[in-house]
Amino acid sequence: MELRHIRYFLAVVDTGSTARAAQRVHTAQPSLSRQLRALEASLRVSLFERGGARLRLSAAGHRFLPVARDLVARADSAASLLRALADGAPPRLTIAAPSATVADVIAPYVASAGPGAPLVDVVEATGDAPYAALSRGADLAVSASPPPVGAEARTIGHPPLWVYAPPDHPWHTARRRHVELAELLAEPLLLPTTEHHTRVILDRAVEAVGGRYTVLSQTANPLLAQALAAAGHGVAVVSEDPRHGLPPLLVHGPDGRPLTMTLTAAWEPTHYTADLLASVAEGLAAYCADAYPYWPGD
Repeated sequence: MELRHIRYFLAVVDTGSTARAAQRVHTAQPSLSRQLRALEASLRVSLFERGGARLRLSAAGHRFLPVARDLVARADSAASLLRALADGAPPRLTIAAPSATVADVIAPYVASAGPGAPLVDVVEATGDAPYAALSRGADLAVSASPPPVGAEARTIGHPPLWVYAPPDHPWHTARRRHVELAELLAEPLLLPTTEHHTRVILDRAVEAVGGRYTVLSQTANPLLAQALAAAGHGVAVVSEDPRHGLPPLLVHGPDGRPLTMTLTAAWEPTHYTADLLASVAEGLAAYCADAYPYWPGD
């Protein structure tokens, strides 16, 4: 099985015909068809159901498609890295992470790392999606979900859940540093949607005490929840750093400890630049320890 055969397969999938695929990969159609047959022979399966003007993926083709895309993405990333190293340029890495992590951790880490650090691009994703992105070309994933089994992983830190009350709220007048969970549940809440880990951690804590809360509004963008709190609509519970001049308050659970999440960086141990990814993960952890000394520890 050769990589160019896999590229031909993907070209046919994307264009729907061998003629258009041949134009895309700049080869003759008979040659592409022969090499596609050679790929099927080496795999001992039919990847397409042939008949009519448009080729359709077979069941085996559907199973092979994500593997093929992953193989090509890895090969392209490896080639890009090696070319950069040969030219003396910084390597390029793609990190998948939630938007809050990009804003409060990854972007400031990149700014502090200097010109010798890798060039970083990001894929914004919530929940378990950052880990799923590892199979679609991302090099490193950062998430508050447990890392996949078999992945290399490094704990980045333990960001707390922050409570942001309207500017005239009595909590601010009393110069509170934290609120108890029972106090929070008495307030109309502005929350992220349920795929966000802030919401998951809060819901688990509330369920543990048999409590309930009133959702005034929920939003896919937690920054908007904080903005609504600044406008006086209710109390926001998010993980983002302060905006709009609102002082952050910790929320203490029934055990008296702040509610936190565990932020983890993960990568595949067989990645062609696993050592570099481990170094970046260590750099992220060191940055968070320095920039956020108030984050609760283990």
